Amino acid sequence: MTSDMNATHTTCMAATLPPITMGARGTVIHTFALQHFRAAMLFRRHVLEIEDAHQDQPFDPLFFEEIRSFCSACIMSSAATMEALINELFIAQGGPLRNSFCDFEASFWGKRGIERKRILEKYQEALKCLGKQKLDEKTEVYRNAWGLIELRNALIHFKPTWDPLRKRQVELRDILTGKFALSPFVGTTAGFVEMQCMSAGCATWAVDTCRNLIQEFGEKSGIDAKKISAFSG
Repeated sequence: MTSDMNATHTTCMAATLPPITMGARGTVIHTFALQHFRAAMLFRRHVLEIEDAHQDQPFDPLFFEEIRSFCSACIMSSAATMEALINELFIAQGGPLRNSFCDFEASFWGKRGIERKRILEKYQEALKCLGKQKLDEKTEVYRNAWGLIELRNALIHFKPTWDPLRKRQVELRDILTGKFALSPFVGTTAGFVEMQCMSAGCATWAVDTCRNLIQEFGEKSGIDAKKISAFSG
């Protein structure tokens, strides 16, 4: 009986207690650029391992499909890293880029806002906002970044070689030839984007290209050194 009374008394007391209120609220900012970069490095490692395991072996569609899966994922993740990072730097609450606009909502998200610009244009716009010298479009770092984005676009908006727009793929061959080792498992007559570029050399180039652009931007901008340094690994 006493136990039941105590239980009832406790329940009544709990019911009369005032609700607990929190005096402060916080906003959790989620970012993904570094995750994209880590994924790119993971995919690159898989390509290196598979290509090494089948060194000097003839072409086999089974292992080559794995190479293509990981290499194309590496290319896409590397390009996604560059775009996600510059977006994060613009959007960062209290950051120098966001604070450089009188009306950030319109300037970044508006119909003619920065968010709608191409990836490398966003980097140039960021340097302009910070009063820094823009990236030199003639340098290897910039040209490689542009080539990586073009390769990513070619994979996403893929057109077979027999498509009337094949000329675009021929131009991409001219842009990328000599930048990385092509696949050792296919010949020169194989499709350039979908076959020859699916290699450990291309995956390594994609990761290095992404890292080099970010490092150069970090040096020129002087922005968020801690965040930029995370991409040096």
